[in-house]
Amino acid sequence: MDTKLNPTSPIDVDFGHYIAARTQAQAAHLVGGVPDYAFSLDQKLLQELRAIGPLRAAAKALTSWVTPIQKQLFEMRGVAVGPNQYPEVYALGEECARRLGIGIPQIYIHFDPAPNGFTYATDDVNQMIVLTSGVVENMTHDELRAIIGHECGHIHNQHGVYHTAVVLMTNVLLRTIIMSMPGVWPFLSVGLTAFQWALNRWSRCSEVSCDRAGLICSGNLEVSQLALAKLTVGGGAVLKHINLEQYLQQVHTIQSSVVRLAELDMNHPLIPKRLEALRLFAECDVYHAWRPETLTPDMPVRSKRETDATCEQFISVLSSKYTRPEG
Repeated sequence: MDTKLNPTSPIDVDFGHYIAARTQAQAAHLVGGVPDYAFSLDQKLLQELRAIGPLRAAAKALTSWVTPIQKQLFEMRGVAVGPNQYPEVYALGEECARRLGIGIPQIYIHFDPAPNGFTYATDDVNQMIVLTSGVVENMTHDELRAIIGHECGHIHNQHGVYHTAVVLMTNVLLRTIIMSMPGVWPFLSVGLTAFQWALNRWSRCSEVSCDRAGLICSGNLEVSQLALAKLTVGGGAVLKHINLEQYLQQVHTIQSSVVRLAELDMNHPLIPKRLEALRLFAECDVYHAWRPETLTPDMPVRSKRETDATCEQFISVLSSKYTRPEG
């Protein structure tokens, strides 16, 4: 009898064997300690940021000071998700974490009608994901999986200190507190602006990596694209009729206009760019290594290097041209 079909066949319950097998499976998707799906510019700029000692010291000091306070605030004002509290959301977090090979982060649901999600972490400490009530209410179960997978991507890629610094620097309350400190704001204003521009440039690239993590967790390109589109328009029944292909064409309009330079002050790429980057990654060999069930015989497959080089054409704010590959 085939032991694979025999329910009475022995089962290996050795925890050490389980850990070894899990570690081996996770290592298969790491290149130099970095997830194999990470966007090339994300890793390049992250290495440059880490090489600037004073910048890292400032970022770590900022996040070490604020993150514990933020966690306490979410404990007070939000709802901590768990097996007995919003168990369906907890299950999605657990599923995404296990697929990517990270620990299960603490998820909080915070009241805010605007759909959004963000991650706080100081290196590998105090990792938590915050979902607004707007994103939980307006996303389908599958779309929410893509959003949570994206946030888990920040943890998986060890964006930690710098990503949290970006979140905090765009926090109006935090900036107000800093501005109110006597004699501090004039001294910090110039430094903060340069600091934020450097972080914004990297942050836009890091979002591409995490969108890829979201797609890996979702396993469905259209679902992942709709989830991102909902972050722009707020969701609702009318979005069911959005023409994603037409929306993607806005990438060319953006690239040909000088107004594209306004993106320099943003910490996320424009949504049409992110949708196009996802479309390209869905045809990448690395994605199919994570989700082999998504590969069909007639599907075009590109290498990771080709996929990254194409994405760099339009993720770069200064680039004015983008040639969409056929496929």
